[in-house]
Amino acid sequence: MVKLDDAVIARLDRQSHHFEVLVDPYLAWDYKHGKEVNLDDVFAMEEVYSDSAKGKLASEDVLKEVFQTTDFLTIAKRIIQDGEVQLTTAQRNEMLERRKNEIIDFIARNAHDPKEMTPIPPQRIINALDSAKYKFSMNRKREDEINEVMLVLKKAMPISLEKITLVIEVNSIYSGKVSSILHRYELIEEKWLSNGGLSAKLSIPVGLKPKLINDLNSITHGSVVIEVLKQ
Repeated sequence: MVKLDDAVIARLDRQSHHFEVLVDPYLAWDYKHGKEVNLDDVFAMEEVYSDSAKGKLASEDVLKEVFQTTDFLTIAKRIIQDGEVQLTTAQRNEMLERRKNEIIDFIARNAHDPKEMTPIPPQRIINALDSAKYKFSMNRKREDEINEVMLVLKKAMPISLEKITLVIEVNSIYSGKVSSILHRYELIEEKWLSNGGLSAKLSIPVGLKPKLINDLNSITHGSVVIEVLKQ
């Protein structure tokens, strides 16, 4: 559980009633936006309040009327998901910076220049967004903001989130270690050859291609065969 002094209020108004729970600001915000969190760490108190400042609890009759249950966790999740998590200005700014960095990192790892078929460095993405005076928001879903950022970037550079397909072949000496790496990606097909070697087809973002090739060459000492299939 989060310490009471570190908690903020998550609140929800429903059917003329007001509900509050005390939550960890960061974990509650992550949960509200679809990230997996340990719910045991989210709440300071397992109580639903009508006014937490006065220590006034919501009545069981009202909870049953509005939520059709008195189960704390069921109600608390609804309050976070459908309500508002009150953040300080410093917390909001910190989370906004984290959202910005997460999206830039996602695009840098997954996007590429479709003309040159090369990754796009994070700094180039940052420069383009700064030039466009793009403002990140805490109010949009992460997926929606990624789409919006991509629209902005497409006005400044050739960019795509499409993936490429690779065919990997390696001999038996390294097949086990290579297989464990390939399973970190979107594996389309995996064939174990009669000589113990491995042939696999996988789909990856172009931005991850250099890392994958470096990892495979490191394990196999450059003996891996990699073919990029034309789309």
